[in-house]
Amino acid sequence: MKLILVVDRDDDIGRKAGVLSPVIGREDNFQAAIKLGLSDPEDSDVNAIFQALKLYDSLKDKEDVEIVTVSGDENVGVVSDTKIAQQLDEIKEKIKAKKVIVVTDGSEDEFVLPIISSKFEIESISRVIVKQSKTIESTYYLIKRMLNDPKIAKATLVPLGVAFIIYAIFSLIRLPELGSGAIIFFLGLYMILKAYGMDSMIEEYFLTLKKSLMEGRITFITYLIGLILFIVGLIQGFNILWKVYNQPVSQGLIILLVSFIYGAVWWIASSSFVVVFGKIIDALIEGRSLGRYKSLPFLIISTGILIWGSSVFILSTSEAFSYLRENAMALFLFSVFGAFIIGAIGIIPLRAK
Repeated sequence: MKLILVVDRDDDIGRKAGVLSPVIGREDNFQAAIKLGLSDPEDSDVNAIFQALKLYDSLKDKEDVEIVTVSGDENVGVVSDTKIAQQLDEIKEKIKAKKVIVVTDGSEDEFVLPIISSKFEIESISRVIVKQSKTIESTYYLIKRMLNDPKIAKATLVPLGVAFIIYAIFSLIRLPELGSGAIIFFLGLYMILKAYGMDSMIEEYFLTLKKSLMEGRITFITYLIGLILFIVGLIQGFNILWKVYNQPVSQGLIILLVSFIYGAVWWIASSSFVVVFGKIIDALIEGRSLGRYKSLPFLIISTGILIWGSSVFILSTSEAFSYLRENAMALFLFSVFGAFIIGAIGIIPLRAK
């Protein structure tokens, strides 16, 4: 006995035509195809069942064959494939077939081929795809499968979503040209973070934020405060950059970048400090060792001082920041010396242990 097996993974015949599966026999499959065609003439499963009927008619006089249609569930995946596996067991018990000719209407149904091959010997596969929709359907299921992968979805949908939001915000304030520049800046930053694997740090940040909320830790509050301070820092940096850019005297790219750092550095340093402070509080409450957390606040402050002093010194060479020239060198030397002292205070006691 050989089966001609039609696979309807998302249960179109059940949802649309009200036909229960498995559907066994030529007449029942013919009626199922008619009902499905009347309910949805564009459904490709109609073509698959009629193709199976054609194969059945061409083989029935030559060998012992039977036609069967199995369907899964609208919830495509584990649920639908489990239902198909159960129906295949039922068919195998009832019909005693060994070989099957599988008839499918596209890429999605072929995901169940391993299930079929575990129960029957697949003699051949008949793919029924309407000619004008072959490329469209294959592309659709490829994209659908990719987007169902969380890693691919995050890597593609998140930057696109942020880019759309950025452009929408600037469009609402009637500055679409700035929106285009901001999108290019964001995508460039995203590519750099992705190239160096720093995107995983951002993902870990939000996972930790969620975990802190679920466990009722103080770090949930400090993470939120840190995020807000970081965003404010970016805004402040862009604000300073924009003011420098609109100066009567044209500024170079380095001055523009350093002006952004000058405006954002202490906000971002404060963001990091608040996050670390929250972790220290949680460690004290839970009785855990502070470990290297004890040195991080000192290192954050020393780094902030060093970057700020360096940015002041560089900006003092620009006409836009001429008011900084008088004390630029003194501030730079103070920042270098201060960063060293504060960093040493945080590191030396820890190293001594």
